[in-house]
Amino acid sequence: MKLGNGKARRLKIDPLILIPAVLISFIGIISLLSTTIESNGSFGDVSIVYKQIFFIFIGFLLYFLISIIDISLFKYVQVIVPIYVFTLLLLVAVFLFGPVINYVQRWLVIGGIQIQPSEIAKVTVILTTAAIFAFKGRYNQWLLFLISFIAVIPIVLLVYFEPAGSMSLLILLLWFLVAFTGLSNQLRNSIALVIVGLLSSTFFLISYSDKWIYLLLSLVALIIGIFAFYYRNSWRLLIVLSFVVGILIGSSSVILYKNVLRDYQKERIEAFLNPKESTQDIGFNVNQARIAIGSGQIWGKGFGNGTQSKRDFLPEHQTDFIFASFAEEFGLVGSLFLLTLFGIVIVRGLVVSVDNANNSFYSMILIGVTMKLLLEIFVNIGTNLGVLPATGIPLPLVSAGGTITVMTLFSLGVVQSIINRGGRHRNIKNLIDNY
Repeated sequence: MKLGNGKARRLKIDPLILIPAVLISFIGIISLLSTTIESNGSFGDVSIVYKQIFFIFIGFLLYFLISIIDISLFKYVQVIVPIYVFTLLLLVAVFLFGPVINYVQRWLVIGGIQIQPSEIAKVTVILTTAAIFAFKGRYNQWLLFLISFIAVIPIVLLVYFEPAGSMSLLILLLWFLVAFTGLSNQLRNSIALVIVGLLSSTFFLISYSDKWIYLLLSLVALIIGIFAFYYRNSWRLLIVLSFVVGILIGSSSVILYKNVLRDYQKERIEAFLNPKESTQDIGFNVNQARIAIGSGQIWGKGFGNGTQSKRDFLPEHQTDFIFASFAEEFGLVGSLFLLTLFGIVIVRGLVVSVDNANNSFYSMILIGVTMKLLLEIFVNIGTNLGVLPATGIPLPLVSAGGTITVMTLFSLGVVQSIINRGGRHRNIKNLIDNY
């Protein structure tokens, strides 16, 4: 194992990664500073701002450090296994030593600094899954798919029982997206995935609403399945299995919703599906966030002039609902600028994943990191807009939070490392052949 050749060690920076990351971090600091302004116009306790600046500094140090390291190291068993075990130990330590904050146990406090191991777990799952699929040339891909699933289950369960249901679901989804990328014949797999999604959604929605109109989803799945079944003989087994898996997942989701989910988790789903019937607690929080966003209009109220957060109408305005605080003060223009910065990083990550299509290890990590960022943004802003259930997922580099800030910049450093070492494989024929 080696760090790379002399040429690889030279510091190279991709401006489409670094500049947006710096600007987003600056926006996060400005947004947090604004939330500390009191009604009389003076700054209150700004310790949270200083902490965020510290974590951003640490994050960028890791960004530059990892960018000069050959991340192919992570596919070696003697490297990835200790990382995986260390993550498990951190998650277990949460239950043994972590403080209970707001009725949940999700953090470790070391030297006065809160660490959230579940944020580390997201990156660990991406790296571990890609490392397992690095053995694709020696073992059957479906066996590796199963092994990676078995590896992620302890992490998902430990995170779920913190409790952090939304985070555990996000980790499981990240695993699936990375593992799915590692499988061959993506067109066939995508069709099977659509069938599973339609069938499982049918079961849950009918169970929740008692409206049989959702059977139309199963009808669509059946039509797609029939065409796929007769399209290629080699697809038939997987198509049949997709129907079986869809039914099993759909049935399990009904049992999970009725017998496993906690009351507050059910309330979040119900507030999302029936927002007009949820005027308190979760529904109230989302409504206040939408009021704040709408009141910003085109140009916003200006720095420090947001009323929803200043008068404590907007809950968690420094973490979960930081986007609403920002949108209130900087309006539609500021929000679009922030989303554009995020978009540049995401598109750059996807383009680099195509460039490295012939290196499955790099490609899987790039997809994982990019999807991690995209899902976190989508879920957080979706929650603020009321189009998704409230989940408690922070907005990367903007919300106050040390672990997610450091791990986001670490992840971007991984992308930078791949850019420094990856090739450009824009061979369209090879990409098509993979399908």
